[in-house]
Amino acid sequence: MNDRKPKILSITKMHEAGLGLLREAGDLRMSPGWDDATIKREIAGMEALVIRTQGEITAEVMDAAGPSLKVIGRHGVGFDHVDIPAATERGIQVVYTPGANMESVAEHAIAMMIALSKHFMPSIRALEAGDYFARTRWMGRDIRGKSLGIIGFGRIGKRLGEIAYQAFGMKVYYTDIVDMPASAIERAGGAQAVDLDTLLRTCEYISLHVPLDSSTRKLIDREALAKVRPDCILLNTCRGPVVDEAAVAEALDEKRLFGYGADVFEVEPPPVPGHPLIGRPDNIILTPHNAAQTEESLINMAQWMAEDVLRVLKGERPKYPVNDPDEVAAARQKLGVTASIATADGEDG
Repeated sequence: MNDRKPKILSITKMHEAGLGLLREAGDLRMSPGWDDATIKREIAGMEALVIRTQGEITAEVMDAAGPSLKVIGRHGVGFDHVDIPAATERGIQVVYTPGANMESVAEHAIAMMIALSKHFMPSIRALEAGDYFARTRWMGRDIRGKSLGIIGFGRIGKRLGEIAYQAFGMKVYYTDIVDMPASAIERAGGAQAVDLDTLLRTCEYISLHVPLDSSTRKLIDREALAKVRPDCILLNTCRGPVVDEAAVAEALDEKRLFGYGADVFEVEPPPVPGHPLIGRPDNIILTPHNAAQTEESLINMAQWMAEDVLRVLKGERPKYPVNDPDEVAAARQKLGVTASIATADGEDG
């Protein structure tokens, strides 16, 4: 009987709900760092790699592991820092946790909408400075009944639309490359599909919920910002490079944008001092990529990811694959390494 445990390398800390599963089922090792050289050194001979937002998982990193690497588990939603085609070519399954942080990120966006509409940040700073009578300096506004445009109507975008409509009676517009089911549209109060140009010109609030790829990088640039209403509040809780931060700063300076809220940045961690948005006195709220930093989301992400990593290591199909499990299995077979991914008919391929 072979009781050898698979070797698993994690370059991130996570909730014990996931770490415990990995520790119990595998030989779990924690990397001392996530720079390229450290990952390449630590990954040699590993069968699974667990990542969060840090580290670039390139073809060279995968090659440093050797043919033993079967699965990369992404604790979170975005996977733009993983070379997915290279993983598939090498027979490496990539899994992630879509929907695990849906509620927390949608609530974060709502919180930013309210905070910017009511001028929370400059009001708090004024009060801390002893300026109580600043209370009448800024004119806020209600969000009830306003228009919300959602760019990317996936899990988080849909949930945001539901909250906005059901709690605040907002008029919801969206743009997405995928046709939406009637049930999702109904829950968001009959959310209306529009093209991007119409959404930019129409909405008082615009929230970004797209993955980062060549089609979405700098999606919100100077040209896009020239179309938005001057009373628009823009929110980015997806990926920093979707927005041109310098262009946002210019729009705020020229009062062509009412406010900007972001949990993500073009470069993370963002350079301070010198960042065009960090430290502005008002009309902005920025958080350090912690929208999903809630007990519920962290449990979900850690547990779902760990369970999928272990499924792959046992030769089962993952629940949340990024790349096609059948293509991964075929690549492993072509490379002449032991297949670990179950094919569509449930048999090991």
